[in-house]
Amino acid sequence: MTTRLDALAPAEMVPATAKGEATRAFLLRTAARVFAERGYTGTALGDLIAASGLTKGAFYFYFRSKSALALAVLRDQQERWLRLVSERVLSEGTAVEQFRALTPVMLELLAVDPGAWSITRLTKDMAADPATAEEVSKPMAKWVELVADIVRRGQASGDLRPGLDPHDAAVVLVGAFDGLKALTDVLDPGGRASEVFAQRAQVLLAMIERGLLVEPN
Repeated sequence: MTTRLDALAPAEMVPATAKGEATRAFLLRTAARVFAERGYTGTALGDLIAASGLTKGAFYFYFRSKSALALAVLRDQQERWLRLVSERVLSEGTAVEQFRALTPVMLELLAVDPGAWSITRLTKDMAADPATAEEVSKPMAKWVELVADIVRRGQASGDLRPGLDPHDAAVVLVGAFDGLKALTDVLDPGGRASEVFAQRAQVLLAMIERGLLVEPN
């Protein structure tokens, strides 16, 4: 039986060697691909071990359970994406320019990362599990705060509509983007998902801009 400690402490099993770090990174990439193909509930621990090519003993040295590995995948991708998006988006000048840069940067990351489509499903599935829900919510809260800060500064500059709570607006924006990813995955599974999602994300951005941006006099 998986304990809460097993699920939340994968980093304790990482050796402080270059080879160990490389193996752990390989396991994260492999697991992201498997979760993307089968989903969290459709993936068994044996599937992950088989895909890794490691023995059970070697695999358990890094991760004790499926939930431990899934949490590590979420942390790795969410933290990496958040860092890259923050660097790219916040380098733009005004809050409006930063807001408009969010979608293109996210689409670029989704296009180049083969495990990207697993994250929304992993987050949803693991948020429903009391043992992992708290940990899953942390990176999502960081995304919301990134967007909320942009909205807040846009309102202060007079470029975005006042009267909206920045945090609530950010929750709606992040939820709309992730929800669109999830729906596209259901309606258009397979190789065209990324292309179709990119088209629909542009529609979403246009609708959001119409509702948030203050029209110049």
